[in-house]
Amino acid sequence: MNFATLWRVVWPERGPLFVVVGGIVSLAGDFASFLGNIASPQILVWPAVGLAGLLSWFCLGQVSKVPAGAEAAVQEEAIQCRECDAFRVMLFASIGVILLLLAGQGTTATERIGTQLGLIQQDVTAIREDTTAIRDVTSSAELVRNPRSAADFFRNAWIYNMVRRDNAAAWESIQELYRRHNPNKLDAAELYFNTGRMSLTRDQLMAQMIDVGRSRRDAAMLVIAARNMDSNDDAFALYEEARAIDPDMPFAYWDVARVQLMQITSGATSRDNLAAAQAAVAGHERFLEVASRKPVASYFYLPQHQADFETLARSQLESFQSNAQTWERIVQQQDELQARQRAR
Repeated sequence: MNFATLWRVVWPERGPLFVVVGGIVSLAGDFASFLGNIASPQILVWPAVGLAGLLSWFCLGQVSKVPAGAEAAVQEEAIQCRECDAFRVMLFASIGVILLLLAGQGTTATERIGTQLGLIQQDVTAIREDTTAIRDVTSSAELVRNPRSAADFFRNAWIYNMVRRDNAAAWESIQELYRRHNPNKLDAAELYFNTGRMSLTRDQLMAQMIDVGRSRRDAAMLVIAARNMDSNDDAFALYEEARAIDPDMPFAYWDVARVQLMQITSGATSRDNLAAAQAAVAGHERFLEVASRKPVASYFYLPQHQADFETLARSQLESFQSNAQTWERIVQQQDELQARQRAR
C-alpha cells in the first residue's frame, strides 16, 4: 500500500463531510462530559482514539486486499467501505476532542466557555450595579429639562442654589414657580427670600413677597415674609392674613422659627416678661393643636431638610412654661413686698 492510497483512505473526495460529522461527534461528547460532570474530561480521548484505531485496522485490511494493478473502480470501492467511513469519522472526532481539551485547558470546552460567559455576566452585572449607583447619586442633582409642575420649578431652583451655586438661575426659576403656580410650601417661599436677597434690596424683596403672597393667595409666602419682618406688629398682621388663606397652617398661628416672638429682654419689667412667657406658652400650644390637623411636613417640598418642628415646639413649650412659672413667682413676690410696704 503506497502513500497515495493511504492518503485517499484518510481524505477521500467527501473528506469535508467526514470532518463536519467528526466535529459534531466531538462537540456532542464534550457537551455530554460537561453535563455528566466527568471528573477527568481527558478520558474522552481514549475511547475516540481506540475506536479510530480499531476501525482503521478493519479499513486498511479491506484496502490491502485489493491487488496493486486492480482497476480504479475496485480501489475506490474498497476505500468507500463502511469500515473506512466509520474510521474517518472517529479519526476526525479524536482530533476534535483533543482540540477541545486544549481549548478548555484541562476542562471541557463547554465548561470553559460557560465559565467565561459567567464571568462576563458577572462583569456586566457589576457594571450595571455601579452604573445604577452612580445614576442614583447624580440623578439628585439633575435639572428638569422642561419643567411644568410646581415641584419641577422648585427642584431646578433648589439645584441651582444649593448644588450649582448659580443664584441668578435659581432666582429666575423660583420666580417662574410663583408666576405659574401657587405652591404654598414654606421651603419654596424661604428659597424665594434667600435667592431674592442677591437681586433686590431687603425692602423691595419684602414688598414683593407680600404682593406675591396676597395675589397668589399663598399663605406660606406671607409666613416667610412675616418671619423676616422687623416689627412684631407687622409680622402679626401678615400671620393673620396667612391664617385667613390657610387655616390649617400651624406656622400662621405661631412661628417657632421667628425668634422675635420669644424674646424676653432684661430691660423689661417682670410683668412684661411674664406676659411674654405666657404668650409664648399659648402660642406653642396653639401651634401643636393646629399641627395635629394636618402633617407639618406637607408644607415642605423637602421635609427631610427641615427641623422636626413639632418636637422643637414641645421642647420650647416646656422651657417657656418653666419661665412663666418663674416670672409668676417673681411677680407674686414683688406684689407681696409692695403690699407690706403699703401696710406700714
